[in-house]
Amino acid sequence: MELGLSQHQAIKQIQTLSPQMYLSMEILCLNSTDLQERVEQELEDNATLERSEDNSLTGSEEAAAPQAESGSAEEAEAGGEPSEEPLGSLEDRLDRLDRYSQDDAPPSRMSSSYSGERDEKQEAMSNTAERPISLQDHLEDQVHLLSDEEILSVMRRFESRVVPAGESPPEAPPDPVAPPAAAAPVSEANGLGEARPGEDLPGEAGSQAAASPAFDFSDETVVRIRELCSELIYNIDDRGYLMYSLEEILDSMESPAPLILLEIALEIVQDLEPTGVGGRGIEECLLLQLKKDRQDYPLEERIIREFLSELGHNRLPKIAKALGVGIEDLKDAVANIACLEPLPGKNYGGDLPLYVKPDVLVDEIEGKYVVRVDSDFMPRLRISAHYRELFRQSRKDPEVKKYLKKKLDNAEWLIAAIVQRQSTLQKIAQEIVNIQSDFLDHGISKLKPLKMADVAEIIGVHVSTISRGISGKYIQTPQGIFGLRSFFSGGATKSGGDVEARGSVIQRIKNFIAEEDKDRPLSDIAIVRKLEEVGISISRRTVTKYREAEGIPSSRERREY
Repeated sequence: MELGLSQHQAIKQIQTLSPQMYLSMEILCLNSTDLQERVEQELEDNATLERSEDNSLTGSEEAAAPQAESGSAEEAEAGGEPSEEPLGSLEDRLDRLDRYSQDDAPPSRMSSSYSGERDEKQEAMSNTAERPISLQDHLEDQVHLLSDEEILSVMRRFESRVVPAGESPPEAPPDPVAPPAAAAPVSEANGLGEARPGEDLPGEAGSQAAASPAFDFSDETVVRIRELCSELIYNIDDRGYLMYSLEEILDSMESPAPLILLEIALEIVQDLEPTGVGGRGIEECLLLQLKKDRQDYPLEERIIREFLSELGHNRLPKIAKALGVGIEDLKDAVANIACLEPLPGKNYGGDLPLYVKPDVLVDEIEGKYVVRVDSDFMPRLRISAHYRELFRQSRKDPEVKKYLKKKLDNAEWLIAAIVQRQSTLQKIAQEIVNIQSDFLDHGISKLKPLKMADVAEIIGVHVSTISRGISGKYIQTPQGIFGLRSFFSGGATKSGGDVEARGSVIQRIKNFIAEEDKDRPLSDIAIVRKLEEVGISISRRTVTKYREAEGIPSSRERREY
């Protein structure tokens, strides 16, 4: 057998997706918010697409059918030279699309009493959530509002703690109106009141405070402390904790400062709101909050310092024995600690909240559930009559005709894809409501297990269409708002052969735990036995997985003493 490269012809039949089908699948995957953004972008990019006066979604289920047929016919053209047949085909499709829009469009919503021009940019700004203030900005604002006297009072308070017992405090700072000669020599190099070599600062010789640059109460020192406060603030993470030690922060600074100044700055930052900010861990964070309270909490402070880990595992008897206190006193102290905030910075900054906008609305009308795909948010689209007329007049200019045809095709495909999305989503949601009617009547305990393949077979589409149709979309029901995907889940087999949905099993576990004796909470094995009493057989490992997924503590941690 001779080896080598060769060429040969073969006839093959392969299936490819047309641009219309790609667009249709893409539009089907979008939820209402993303679809609205996509439509707004298309309105900017494609001049042949415009809004209709009626601000409701265009089209019907049938609009997609002629689009698919005519689209495949155009793709079968050979050569690409413009001819009269594509012109007539496009015009016919656009005329049919207009008729569908007029006949099947939903009724207009109640118009506003205001008839003036709308400022779309102003409306968009009014409806845009404000960027949440960051923790660093919040702390910086407080530092800027501090007066010099407040900073000096912190310095004096700090000074009173570092002056050794038996030594006199440093002399008061010189009168600012006194002659400059009355002031002690100050180093021009750093402006912090450091003595030049061979010179002494005012005050008693050998005094630790007098020898320290922190207690030079000059304006330059106050300004420097403000700068150090900012340096510390931007070393605080989103939890409100100081991420590095003071020594590490000093090493990273371009212009180093005495450590004692940084300690004063940290004390100022820890006095700011939210209470507990600037702590170098959860222990210091909680202790700072106790410190700001005027009462004394010796027991609470000792628990935080020595037994915080045991407290997290609810080991109250062990803590009470180690501290030599009664269990009731310990429970009172634990209640006080539970009132503290372990993450003082959590309410600041972060990403903007993600608001859920239901794509499907389910209302109970006269004992029946009516399913409606929400289209009020969508502008009603139409093909521009002006560009359609230009297309008719462009027979003598192939380039113009080719450009307009591409734009008109894109506009038509988008409208048809949106119509098809609404139709498919309506069918999927209707079938879900039909199957899960008991859930709508009685709640999650009646949720049935459901597979995408079952719904796909009923409505006659591929299972991938169901997956795309429910992706990222929500349904508003009398029981609340749920993701469409949450209705598709497996379950546990009951003794009678029926299957109970996973969500229903989890709800049963929650109910068992809510009704348990808090002095003797149910273990996972006990929960398995209680499930077996109602005919549900699952393993202890599955119960543990469900419990941990819902953030429910173990039986030891749930016990109340």
